[in-house]
Formats: sequence, structure tokens, C-alpha cells
Amino acid sequence: MNRAVAAIWSGMLIATTAGIVPIVVRLLSRTLSAANNIERYTSEILAGGIGIAENTANVAALKETIAIAPQLVAGAQSIERHAVAITSALRPVADTTGEGRS
Repeated sequence: MNRAVAAIWSGMLIATTAGIVPIVVRLLSRTLSAANNIERYTSEILAGGIGIAENTANVAALKETIAIAPQLVAGAQSIERHAVAITSALRPVADTTGEGRS
């Protein structure tokens, strides 16, 4: 091989090793750092998503409660009517026996 060609090849090899390789290593390092950040953010997003899912799981139970609420109100009104009827029925008995007077 010609000395000039060998010198050019050697110079290019040294330039590549000294110039290009450090740039590539730095870019790969930045890429690895970005990938690690993405992984960390992804785990944080997953934890937040799980928290949201747990907090919204009660929505179904609330929908069931809202659906049953009219029945509960009707039951409470029925109890109130029966309590008034019982009180009305017992009031004459209490008046004749003297109970309920101070």
C-alpha cells in the first residue's frame, strides 16, 4: 500500500475515533437518559391511573344508590305514616290511663 494512502486511512481512522465516536456516545447517553425518564413517567402515570380507577369504582355503587333512592324515600314515608297511625291509635289509650301526662 502506498504511504500516502496509509497516512490518509490512519488520519481518517484517528479523526473518526476522536471526533465521531464521542458524539455518538454522547447521543446514545442522552437517548438512554430520555428512555429512563419515559419509563419513570410511565410508572407515575400508571400509579395515577390506578388511583383514578379506584376512586371512580364507587360511581357504580352511587348509581345503584340513586336508583334505589325513590324506594328508600317511599319506605321512609310509609314508616312515618304508620308511626303517625300508631301514635293516633295509642293516644286515646294513653289519655284514658293517664300515661303520657306530666
